Amino acid sequence: MSSDRVFSEELIDKLTCTLELNLGGMIRNLPLPQTSPIHRHATNSSLGRIDTLPPELLLFILNLLDFQSLSRLSRASFRAKAIVEALPAYQELLEHAPDVLVALGRTRILRYHSAALLRQTLRTNRCESCFDFGAFLFLPTCERVCFQCLHENHALRVTTLNLAKKCFHLTNSHLKKIPVLHSIPGTYSVMFHVSRRKVYRLVSVKQVKQLAIEVHGSAENVARLLPPTPPQGMSRRDFWIFKWFHMAPLDPPACDLSRKPGRSNLVEDDFGGMASIRMPSLSGTSADRGRICKGCHLIDRLHSQGSLPTAVLENLVPQGIGPSRPLLALMNRLYSREGFLEHIKTCYGVDRLLAGWGK
Repeated sequence: MSSDRVFSEELIDKLTCTLELNLGGMIRNLPLPQTSPIHRHATNSSLGRIDTLPPELLLFILNLLDFQSLSRLSRASFRAKAIVEALPAYQELLEHAPDVLVALGRTRILRYHSAALLRQTLRTNRCESCFDFGAFLFLPTCERVCFQCLHENHALRVTTLNLAKKCFHLTNSHLKKIPVLHSIPGTYSVMFHVSRRKVYRLVSVKQVKQLAIEVHGSAENVARLLPPTPPQGMSRRDFWIFKWFHMAPLDPPACDLSRKPGRSNLVEDDFGGMASIRMPSLSGTSADRGRICKGCHLIDRLHSQGSLPTAVLENLVPQGIGPSRPLLALMNRLYSREGFLEHIKTCYGVDRLLAGWGK
């Protein structure tokens, strides 16, 4: 295998792809914000009464604000503009993830997440579901996620207000306690292709289930809301949607779900990709958007051709699990730079590519 090889940056670039091959179905291609060119400093400009606060306390307070509030504050005076633009959270998000801010604004989620939380998420790289590299931001909860967990983990799905109310016996008043995302019309795909031409009001299944437990008193009380069979007037599809939403895990599975046994009666995600966007991970001043292994794509191709060695397949796919889901997950997995350097030490597809290139 490749464990003893030294990989140059040029070779690493050749073995990876930073563009999503099958991952283009998230929020994307948003026009980026334009920053104000005004830099004049007025001697009498101030923040009013909060100017009397110690700098440390002022910084703490500003970091608790969301970017919508910070934007409004920056228009109050020249001094306010200078202070907001000097915030590390403001600088880092605007430099490395401006499209994330646009997406949060377009979906009306921006006001729910503080500048400090967004910066903290920007500076992490772990998927909140499986703990591997998470290259995407799930907008309602401001959590990092990976592509496979967006597909496999029902807690990371979004649904309409009406379906959420019926599924968990909630009211409009209850749902005011959690973020409501206004979708951006377009074409999306997280395994399933969906095209939506109108704006939907959507809520996170995870947050709805947490809210239901709060409203109804316990997880056991919420579980009793689901009938054992479809009631009169409910389609079987809606019944299974309700069932999977009730089974959505509130705690992280902390594993690769593609390596677990497949589940029957799964329902296509009607809004897959509409609440997530690619987000780089920032370490120091270096941003890592993740990279896909071309060797894993070769493995999937060899398997489809029937030419993948049995020993390799048995090493990649757990016993008793069909190969399609684990291999597809490998093909779609994004690695951090450090994660990829570990991965290529044992990737059969990388060895085949290097052999073919004579390296």
